[in-house]
Amino acid sequence: MRPVKLPPPPRGLPPRLRGWYIVTAAVISAVTAAVAPMCPDRDAAGRPAWRVQTVHDGDTVTCIAPDGTAHKIRLRGIDAPEHHQPYGDASRAALASKLAGGGVQVRGDARDQHGRLLGTLWVGDRDINREMVSDGLAWVFGGFAPDEDLLAAEAAARRQRRGLWSDPRPIAPSDWRATHPPHR
Repeated sequence: MRPVKLPPPPRGLPPRLRGWYIVTAAVISAVTAAVAPMCPDRDAAGRPAWRVQTVHDGDTVTCIAPDGTAHKIRLRGIDAPEHHQPYGDASRAALASKLAGGGVQVRGDARDQHGRLLGTLWVGDRDINREMVSDGLAWVFGGFAPDEDLLAAEAAARRQRRGLWSDPRPIAPSDWRATHPPHR
């Protein structure tokens, strides 16, 4: 394990608080160093775990593969609301919460037109893609052959008016993107 270098106190920090800053930074570093080995690097079946680096939105994350390479991953079979769309921020926050432990399994090896890995995320025995649909925080991406399990989860969420289905006329992300082009 390499030594931890504490960041310098922020500029403008009153001298009387610098000691507290150093103590707090040292405690956080010690806790991080103690907890890091507890983060799973393998699942129960012995497969190497991926580490979640960034949750971009409700259907896209960046993970570090067991070999140390970063991969942008598009959750296969779902389409979450966009950032400025109703439920967009709630969807992102929910995905971040579901992945808070950091260790996930990524199943899938296809790529989309943007070069992102298309995958299903698993935390233990939980299918995170399905949970997002079941919680009403993503649509089933009805592209080629939608997954029957995802379709059933979406139907249940609609019936129970969970998440975005509580809106009488939710707008699918694909329709939202068509009327709200990205700013370049």
